[in-house]
Amino acid sequence: MDFKRLRYALAVADEGNFVRAAERVSISQPALSRAVQTLEEELGFLLFDRGNRHVAVTVAGAAFFNHARRLLFDVRNMEHDLALLRNGDSGRVAFGIGPLHSGALLPRMLRQVRADQPGINLSVSINNSSYLLDHLRAEALEFFMSDVRLIDPAEDLIITHECRQYGGIYCRPGHPLLARADVSPTELLPYGMAAPTIPEVLMTQLNKLFRLPPGRDLPIVLSCDSIHTLVDVSAESDLLLLSSHAALADAAELGRLVQIPVPLPPVYADIATIRLRGRTLSPGAQRVLQAARAILSQLAGTEMPSSRQ
Repeated sequence: MDFKRLRYALAVADEGNFVRAAERVSISQPALSRAVQTLEEELGFLLFDRGNRHVAVTVAGAAFFNHARRLLFDVRNMEHDLALLRNGDSGRVAFGIGPLHSGALLPRMLRQVRADQPGINLSVSINNSSYLLDHLRAEALEFFMSDVRLIDPAEDLIITHECRQYGGIYCRPGHPLLARADVSPTELLPYGMAAPTIPEVLMTQLNKLFRLPPGRDLPIVLSCDSIHTLVDVSAESDLLLLSSHAALADAAELGRLVQIPVPLPPVYADIATIRLRGRTLSPGAQRVLQAARAILSQLAGTEMPSSRQ
């Protein structure tokens, strides 16, 4: 069976249109149609019901494409592993990380990797878990790191819990709240909060911690994925900053921010590494992940599983 014809047919199935599929695989539409027709003749059944503008996958075609996708993924994995055996290391590592965890971990990790392996070219995507998961499945990333609560378990994924990072609410020295002996969660709300981008599922949990009524969210008045910007703004205003202890450790040590002692249940994120099942990490990616784990174990407010300590 010709793997190229399988790829062409899958493009038609994904696009639902021969013209768009031809553009996607960079061949002419007549050549694509002939390739798919040849594959159907070889299989002995139709893969598509053809309309004027749209094609629909047949029942037999749907069953076939389930097998074809797995087969082509295995072929790409084999090609990937053979390249690793030939070259030892591709020299390029593409990985992703969620905004909530990038501030404390990423700069330290990149400095460590560049110091240890200056020949590695790194490509980093900082984005939400849905974006990173799509790009992982498109094989554009080798792995990504995100809060495990944002990832639904799936057969094609290996999800490895890395650590739990605790967080808190910080303010500038001299903030009016610091003059109070006891501060309740509701007394924080009028000041407004700054925070990295908070996914909806985590916002729901924060709303519960603050005992907010249904339909009312925590007042995040500044959402930004640059921890330096968040620190600068919070250190020069009465805004409160919600983030991980690890991300704010430097600012706290310099005296720019102070944690507010407020009686709340622990606020935390469970960080996990997500990669494709059946896909071997390149040596470069393994070194990047090793550096990440070493850095995580040193960060403030970070609890490592006993097996990783």
